Amino acid sequence: MVDSERVKALVAQELSTVSDPYRREALGALLLPEPRHEERDWDYGAPGERYPYWVVAEAPERGIILVYCEQGFGPEFPWGFLFTDPTGQLAPEELTLGMDAQWNWYLEEAFVRSGLWPGPLGLDEPLHLPPEERFARPSRDLKPNVRFN
Repeated sequence: MVDSERVKALVAQELSTVSDPYRREALGALLLPEPRHEERDWDYGAPGERYPYWVVAEAPERGIILVYCEQGFGPEFPWGFLFTDPTGQLAPEELTLGMDAQWNWYLEEAFVRSGLWPGPLGLDEPLHLPPEERFARPSRDLKPNVRFN
């Protein structure tokens, strides 16, 4: 399991990939100074199965936290958005790690899909692409002797 320092490094790395400066600033404003370690039930496992995760950002007034978790839907989709209970009316077992649709490849994707990003989305947003496609470098394998007619 990762520790707080590793999670902070992962968050910094994820933040550096956000190309829109307004989106990066909005996400950065929600980040916690220190990740917070918590644990919740996993709906897709045996009864009582729980996984640890790290809260990296929160919007308490909206009842949403952004988290990192290596288990459950991680490691493939380690960034998620979870709901909290600002009213205090839910039983602890009602607060789980959520559904697959809440888990993402990137922190930015979790931020956008959570509804916390109030800005526009471009039609060509690469958020849905797996890392090997989103961050692929363009091929430099150019053939100099190709003729175009």
